[in-house]
Amino acid sequence: MLKSLRLVLCSFLLVAAGVQAAGAFGSGMPASDVANEKLVRKLYETFVNEWNAHRVNDMADLWAIDGDHVDPDGRMVKGRDEVRALFTKQHEVVFAKTKLTLTVASVWFVSEDIALVDGTYAITGIVDPKGNEIAERKGLLTSILLKEKGNWLIEASRLMIPAPLPWRRD
Repeated sequence: MLKSLRLVLCSFLLVAAGVQAAGAFGSGMPASDVANEKLVRKLYETFVNEWNAHRVNDMADLWAIDGDHVDPDGRMVKGRDEVRALFTKQHEVVFAKTKLTLTVASVWFVSEDIALVDGTYAITGIVDPKGNEIAERKGLLTSILLKEKGNWLIEASRLMIPAPLPWRRD
């Protein structure tokens, strides 16, 4: 009888622990994915904070040394130094007083050290080279992140401003 009671109690505790663990990890996600997703989202929170403070060096430091970035017009820069140079040039005039909002919609872990990120962004306060304010710019982003030495870094960043397709009616 005592063995049966212990078995029932142990079974109950294991089930309870499993339910608690499943809730903590969200929809059966591995604990490592939960922790890494928090770190990836924190990286983008940091990026937004650095953008809004116009600290281009700190923004560029979030890229892998060989990472690249593609602007919505297709201009690509390769390597952290070129990313830094692009951000520096943009934040001297065009983005000097901008405010960025960014939402990470999804983080998909291809492996333990590779993540695919999709999201949206909006930038206000953009000016053209003559100083005329441009309407808010909204777009989509897709990035590939690599975990190097315990830190998530942007390996590839792609920005897009959706344009209507002439053959779509909806």
